[in-house]
Amino acid sequence: MAEITSIYGLDVETIKKLQTKIGVKADGMIGPKTVTALQAFLNQNGASLSVDGKLGPKTIKALQEYIGAEADGAFGDESASKLAFKLMENEDGEKIVSTENDLENIFKQQFKDAGLA
Repeated sequence: MAEITSIYGLDVETIKKLQTKIGVKADGMIGPKTVTALQAFLNQNGASLSVDGKLGPKTIKALQEYIGAEADGAFGDESASKLAFKLMENEDGEKIVSTENDLENIFKQQFKDAGLA
């Protein structure tokens, strides 16, 4: 099986943050180990997925539900933006800012959500 190295709209840093959150090596590449860990993580958060390492529409839909995006099984701009924003939260759902870039991304998302960008 060919390694999946990207999800539409996600940059390497966002992928690394996701990998850190789900407990796999943060190498910025999405392969079967990352997908398996993602599926297990989503199951711990209410999804009901087969943990098979395959990144299909069911896994994408469960991820979208977790991040609060439209759960249509097709990852796009909205999903990418909401995932990046979700990864800036601590366990209590509070926004955390560790770099100037994180702060900039929070402002960009707030402007976009308000229809100003």
